[in-house]
Parts: sequence; C-alpha cells; structure tokens
Amino acid sequence: MNKTSNNSKPSAPHSKRGHEGLTWFMLFLLVLIIPNLVLAVTEQLTAGGRVAGIVMPLAVYGLIMSLSRKTGRTMILMFPVLFLGAFQMVLTYLYGRGPIAVDMWLNLVTTNSGEVDELLSQLLPAIVWVVVIYVPTIALAATLWAKKRWANGAMVKALRLPALFATAGALLFTALLSGLTPYSPTNDMFPLNAVCNLGMAFGRQTASVEYKETSKDFRFYAKCSFEDKEPETLVLVIGETSRADNWQLYGYSRKTNPLLMQVKGLTVFTNYMSQSNTTHKSVPILLSLAEADNYDILYHTKGIMQAFREAGYHTVFLSNQQRNHSFIDFLGEQADDCLFLRDSHPDNAYDTDLLVPLAQKLARQKGKRTFIVLHTYGSHFSYADRYPDFMREFKNDQYDGAKREYRPQLINAYDNSICQTDLLLRRIIEQLAAQGGSAAMVYTSDHGEDIFDDARHLFLHASPFPSFWQLHVPLVVWTSPAYRERHADIARCLNANRRKRAESNSVFHTLLTMGGVTTSYRNDSLSLASHSLTPPFPPHRRLFIDDHNEPRPYSECMQKEDFEAMQRHGINMK
Repeated sequence: MNKTSNNSKPSAPHSKRGHEGLTWFMLFLLVLIIPNLVLAVTEQLTAGGRVAGIVMPLAVYGLIMSLSRKTGRTMILMFPVLFLGAFQMVLTYLYGRGPIAVDMWLNLVTTNSGEVDELLSQLLPAIVWVVVIYVPTIALAATLWAKKRWANGAMVKALRLPALFATAGALLFTALLSGLTPYSPTNDMFPLNAVCNLGMAFGRQTASVEYKETSKDFRFYAKCSFEDKEPETLVLVIGETSRADNWQLYGYSRKTNPLLMQVKGLTVFTNYMSQSNTTHKSVPILLSLAEADNYDILYHTKGIMQAFREAGYHTVFLSNQQRNHSFIDFLGEQADDCLFLRDSHPDNAYDTDLLVPLAQKLARQKGKRTFIVLHTYGSHFSYADRYPDFMREFKNDQYDGAKREYRPQLINAYDNSICQTDLLLRRIIEQLAAQGGSAAMVYTSDHGEDIFDDARHLFLHASPFPSFWQLHVPLVVWTSPAYRERHADIARCLNANRRKRAESNSVFHTLLTMGGVTTSYRNDSLSLASHSLTPPFPPHRRLFIDDHNEPRPYSECMQKEDFEAMQRHGINMK
C-alpha cells in the first residue's frame, strides 16, 4: 500500500510540467502566427491564399517547436522570426496592408540615424502595442531557458508526428495553389516574402555600391541647341513629402502659398503624379532616365548633371539632406559643385539655409549657363521641426506622436511646412530675377504623404501599396520675362500642357528641353515643354513602380478611396 502511495506522488509535478509545457507551446505558436492572421484579413488574397498563409507557417512553426523539449530555447533561437513579426505588425499599423517590402529594408540602410530617432520618437504610440506582445514573449522564453523548465518529453514527442504530417500536407496544398492560381509564396506568404525581399534588398544595395563602376563609361553625347551665347540659369527644386492637396495653388482653402500666388510667370501643372512614394526611387526618377517602365536603366547610366555638363552648363547640386550612400548621392556628385549642408550642419537645418550657398553659386556663375538642383527636406515628418517659430501660421501645431486624434494639429504643422516651402521658392525666384537674363525654376516633390485622410487611417508614405495622397504632388514652373521672350515656343508649350496628364518621369525630359539640351536620350513625348507631349498610342496607363521595380497600373495597387479622390480632384485615373 505504501509502495503504491510512494509511486503516485511524483506524478503530480510531472503532470503539472506537462500542462505547463503545452501552455507554453500553444502560447508561443499563437505569438508566431499573429502576423499571418492579421495579413489574412488585410491582404487581397483568395480564400485559398488566406488559408495557405496561415496553415503553412503554423505547421512549420509547430514542427520546429516539437523538435526539442527546450521550448524557451527554441523561441529564443527563433528571434529573427519574432523580429520580422514585430516589424510587420508596425508596418501594418501604419500602412494598413502589405508585407515587409524591399523598399522597407533599403530604408533601414539609406535613412540616417537622426531621421530614425526623430521618427521613432513620434511613432511610439504605434509600436507600444507590438512591444506588449513581443517583449513579454521573449522574456518568458529566456526565463524558461535560464531556469531549465523543459516541456514534457512525451508531450513533445506526441506532437512531432502530427506536426510533420501537417507540414507535408500544407506544403502540398501550397504547391498546388501556386501552380494553379497567381498565388506566390515568395510574394504572398509571411515570413517567406519578408526574407525574399531582404535578399532582393541586398542585391540592390550591392548594385548601388557598384554603380560608379558600371556607369563610368556612359555618355549622353549632349549638346546645347540654343544658338545664341546668352547666359541661361535653370534651377530644379526637389521637395520632400509635399502633397498637392495642401497647396493653395491647387485649390486648398488655406493660404499655404501666399507668396507664390503673387508671382507672375508661374505655371501650375494640375494633372501630375509621382511614379513612386519612396525618396530613394522617386528622386532618381526626377534626375535620370529611370522610370516605372524601365527603372533598372538607372544602374548603368548617368543622370541629369552629366547631360547638362556635356551641353556646356556649369552644374551645382545643393542638398539639405544627409548623405546616405544611395543613388541620390551618386547622381548629385556628378555635378561640378556638390554641397550637402548637413556635412557641416549635422543638426536640423531649415531649407531656407540653402539660399546662402545658392546666392554664392549664382554670383560666381553670373553670365554663364548654369544648372542647379536643390534637394530640400520639405515636409518630412516630424512636420513641426521643418520650420522656425515665426512660420507658425497655423496653430495649434503641437502633437504627442502620430495618433489619429492629433490629426488637426498634424495638419496645422504640415501646412506650416508648406508655407516654409512657399517662402523658399519665392526667395529663389527673387534671386533668379535679381540675377537678370534668362532664368527658370522648376519645383516638384518626390512624393506625398498620408495624414489620416480617410477611414483607412493611413499615415506617412513608402507603403507597398500607394494612396492618392502619396502620389499626387505639385509641379510648378517659373520663367523670367527674358526666358519667355527668348524661348517663347517653350513658354507656350508649358502653358498649353499645364492640364495634360503627366508623371514624374516627365521632369528629366522637360528640364532638358527647357535648357536646350539635345541628346538621343531625350524623349520629347514626355516633355511638358514640347509640342510632342502626347500620350503614346494606345494611351498608356498611369504607373506606379512597385517594390520589385516593376510597373503597376493604379488598378492593381490602389483602392476605391484613392480613385474617388482622383475623381474629386479631376485627375485622369488611367
């Protein structure tokens, strides 16, 4: 009797350990699969795609977890998957849908540390709930491992075979699905898509590192077609995160462009969209032959600085952004003079600080043909840091992070940043006018921004699927009286084309036309300064360059809210 009693005592803790082990096992599986459950709701997939996106990863996770009694250690070793899950959840919170894209990985290496600190300090509300899920999970796993609290061996062994069969079945189902439907695990299944995109990002980063070598022999063989020897000054100002919706020139109810509204010789292009919602793609499209239809031409050709230099212009690149060893830097460095303000001013510099070096360059090159590019910091979040106190036209402009309830304050700050751009452009025009002679200025932004504009509650930019507000950006051109007189035909074309459909790949060719730069690479059918600006036959669809550098028509990447907004603004949807 005593023997039986003694034998029964160890069973209680043994059973308790088994129940604990099963609880930990199921808890860790739940945490691992949360991103897949969320993506099954947010992504535009078939029913089969949603099932595969949950069942396949769940089966694999279950199989991995069943390989060892040391459940806590297994979870720690799966930290990369947890990191990807947390990253994916934050992006889903911000953008509403889409996987961890190639562009997101590239942003990690092309965004400077100051910008990251500034952004994270405002996005804490968006990531707190993610931290609440993942940090305790990692802490629990570490505790179980440190205290050697292993799961019941019999339980783990019993789960192993079903997990193996489930994995095999899920693999077969996924293979059949991808063979019979457009479903692609490398594009549509998390975390496989995130890992594949990371590999693609490494490839693109390598290509950018090798760019100077692969493009070193490229030439435009450009010449200047202007027969007279009169000086010409042409300035391109590249805005940052400036959307046309908040420009008074585009019908906005607020006076965000009070200075530009008074300028004569200004042409506003009202049917214009950016081809990208990321800076590291959209700016090269403005400065090179790259476009949504053929973005990879960027990797072995040079940019607009090279074309103007070959045509006899002195070229200058002035930037208020930090170097990040990207194509923007490489294209800017092709100029005769290249200055990054933040090389000597690492702290926040306002865009108006560019006016001093601009005046110096203009004075030095007076009487010569000069082409200048100014790359501004514009309206990049956090908006309230983009302008000095005396530019606080719209109040209250203070907010505690990127929260929907702060939209009025965020809009006030954003509109103040547009006023700062308005001031900058007016001062540039004044400098060019004071210079005398034939002068012109072109302004456009790289992309726009979401600011909790509709029921989707989207914020920021660079999402894998763009919104109307991320792509609808301003494009304005100013020409001096002397320019309009000397190049009357170009001035007439600019005015005649101001309502025609155009995208950011037109800027490169428009600038070449305005500067009289002739080259076989110039495409006048894309130039807003040319009579030849006509849609190809049949008319091409508006395009967005996606995460894999492929052109996507709006019908494949936008939602009904975006098409409704385009219709309200009179923008051609095709």
